[in-house]
Amino acid sequence: MPALSHRMIVAQVMRIPDGRVATYGQIAGLCGFPRHARQVGYALAALPNDTRVPWHRVINAKGEISPR
Repeated sequence: MPALSHRMIVAQVMRIPDGRVATYGQIAGLCGFPRHARQVGYALAALPNDTRVPWHRVINAKGEISPR
C-alpha cells in the first residue's frame, strides 16, 4: 500500500502550479488521507535527489519548507 499512496502523493504534488504552494495536510486530504500529513513527508523524503517532482512547493503548517 505505501507504493500506491506514494504515487498518489507525487501525482498531487506534480499538480501544484508554478508560483503556488500547498501544505502537507492539503496534499494528504486530496489523496484521501486526511490527518496523515506525515505520510506526505515520508513520500517526499523518499524521492531521489535528482527528482523532477516540485517538492519545494509543499510547505509545513508554519509556511516553511521542512528540512529533509
